[in-house]
Amino acid sequence: MGNNFLNIFKVASIFIGTVVGAGLASGKEIYQFFSIYGLKSFFGFIICFFIYIFIGNMICNISHKKNLSSYNLLISEICPKFPARVLNIFTSLYYLFSSSIIFAASGSIISQFFSVHKIYGIILMILVTLIVLKFSMKGLFLVNAISVPIMIFIIFIMFLMFEIFSDPINIQTSIVNNLENEIRIHNNIILSSFLYGGFNILSASGVLAPLSTENTKKNFKNGILIGSFFLVLISLIINYLILSNMPYIAQYDIPLLYISKIFGKSFQIIILILIWIEMLSTETSSLYSLARSISNKFGHSFFKSVLIILSVSIPISIFGFSKLISVIYPIFGFLSFVFMFYVIKYRFKKNK
Repeated sequence: MGNNFLNIFKVASIFIGTVVGAGLASGKEIYQFFSIYGLKSFFGFIICFFIYIFIGNMICNISHKKNLSSYNLLISEICPKFPARVLNIFTSLYYLFSSSIIFAASGSIISQFFSVHKIYGIILMILVTLIVLKFSMKGLFLVNAISVPIMIFIIFIMFLMFEIFSDPINIQTSIVNNLENEIRIHNNIILSSFLYGGFNILSASGVLAPLSTENTKKNFKNGILIGSFFLVLISLIINYLILSNMPYIAQYDIPLLYISKIFGKSFQIIILILIWIEMLSTETSSLYSLARSISNKFGHSFFKSVLIILSVSIPISIFGFSKLISVIYPIFGFLSFVFMFYVIKYRFKKNK
């Protein structure tokens, strides 16, 4: 019983930690994908919930049956040759550039907070990441086992404090006319929800595949269910807090940091630390996923693969790569549709 609970918690915490990252923890992703659509944004999270559960379970069934220990093996199994090659290339690029951006973001946060050169923040993230990855999946679990419960607790505390100490707010009134000038690629909350859910499930596939081979199907599915529930719950809370603080919050890169101002400097420091820890969680997941893929493909040891990735991602983080990322992320969002299509097609084809 105890071992089952630990395995379920392991799957749930790693899944949540991989999806959350700095974007969701800061509130920026929620704002861009959901909050700009106003009240109907709340319905979008229901779509994400079902994407996480159904696609996550399909990944589990396929990976478990075929013993697929990395995302590139999973993609190669479900896709024809050419789509598999394209998906693998862009998924690898996503993990690489995601790693670089997080190094750069760590540098910025440490630089702003301690008034030192950003290189110290980059070095700190590198050192802690290497220590975590030295223990492979165990290290990944340890980071998420600590960070995820703390993150959920702090977001709940923010919600309660906001409700207790803030004046009553009419969300509908606070967002009317404030979202009209927002720049959007499209004006469809359903499409935005599928893009966000698909983006997350594809980026999480790098850890879901090996996790599914190390756990029973029942434990994995329960872990995905619990993880999906808490992911959607904290997303709903963050969305509510953002909409309740319109329009001023729209000007901030870290919306939750703006909200935390209400509770004083100490709470802001806690939020900054939380975001850094969630950045660490995403960084370790990205490097782990890409290193497993390189290790499987070229026969290198896991840790040697990590060092190869760092030799490329660190220079990128120092010089910045925002323009390239702005191109790769939308492409990755579109490719997540392709990924989900082939997962569903493969699963139903095998069922028949």
